[in-house]
Amino acid sequence: MCHQQVLKPVSEGGDVRYRETDDVFKTLVSELTSTIVPTTIMGLTILAVGLFAYESLGSIALMLATIGGSVASLAKIVVTVAHRRANATKRATVEDAARWEMAHGLLTFVIAASVGSLAAVVFTYRDLSVQILAAALIFGYSAGVAVRVSVRPFIAATAILIAGLPTTLSVMLYGDAAHWILAAMCVAFLVAAMQSVWHVYRTVTRQICLGLEMEHQARHDPLTGLPNRKALSEAFMTLGRADDTLTCVHCFDLDGFKYVNDRFGHAVGDDLLTSIADRLRETLDHPNIAIRVGGDEFVILQPDVRHPLEADSLARKIVDVLTAPYRIAGEDITIGISLGYTMALSGSANLEQMMVSADKASYRAKRNGGGIDRETPPALDLRPSSVAA
Repeated sequence: MCHQQVLKPVSEGGDVRYRETDDVFKTLVSELTSTIVPTTIMGLTILAVGLFAYESLGSIALMLATIGGSVASLAKIVVTVAHRRANATKRATVEDAARWEMAHGLLTFVIAASVGSLAAVVFTYRDLSVQILAAALIFGYSAGVAVRVSVRPFIAATAILIAGLPTTLSVMLYGDAAHWILAAMCVAFLVAAMQSVWHVYRTVTRQICLGLEMEHQARHDPLTGLPNRKALSEAFMTLGRADDTLTCVHCFDLDGFKYVNDRFGHAVGDDLLTSIADRLRETLDHPNIAIRVGGDEFVILQPDVRHPLEADSLARKIVDVLTAPYRIAGEDITIGISLGYTMALSGSANLEQMMVSADKASYRAKRNGGGIDRETPPALDLRPSSVAA
């Protein structure tokens, strides 16, 4: 899942992105919502240093930089709060994450520009007390960005350069030995900050990848890659509960699978299960889900059924697709399917009860030599007018 990690930004359709998996990208962008406290502290610091500098030096440029940084900090807090609420109410798409990343990035750049402008202007004056505050501001800002925004390294690196380079040039132009030393320190800290950005990014990305990989393994069958019973339960819990639609559960197992294992070996049996999973993925359309519950037993969750014939049609399609011959290890292998299915109104559907009913129908199908059977709850009216056409 997380093996593709290229730490160099690339351009895709004009947008700067990193070669990360979608899940990693969305998780990294969501980490930007943890910056409310440091953004608040930085906004107040910009306001305090800026007002002191304006009071001491009287430069209108200092006041403009102070206002710009304070307003941008407030705007970033508002965006961060909105981002948090959006994450809490729905699962973010890649497009959502890209928009949030852009909003965070633009406001971060504005704050960085205000910090850099404020410090650069201060160092054109010979007021040592204000220079000390400006130096502390620029170093504190760069350190904070390197730690908290490094999950998006392009944003962090650009912000540090926007803030640090004007200040460094202004210090260099001052001319005396002490300021040359300070300028050299600025350059050294800029280089160190860049290294810290990439180090933090790599570390956080590895941790996120590990967490996502463990989460994936907890919800997927290791052999076929299909979702497992836990994922089935979670998917069922997210289904709509409208009473004008049906939810259908198909349970099936393979007829003759033991014979395949005995004749060709377990490796071929595993290849057969993998091939079946591949065909299911190719056959099923969203929101239908295929699950391997163990051994040669599989489940299909078919939500949002508008007419009972849709369930019967899918059952026949599954049997037709899966009983076609497989070419494995130089052998043509054909397998039978015993499939049972049941359905219930979505508003009252119970997964465990439906699994029991579908299993019962599957056993009947197997006793009858394979194929398809249906178990319909007695209280369910399956006349065409009973559900939405």
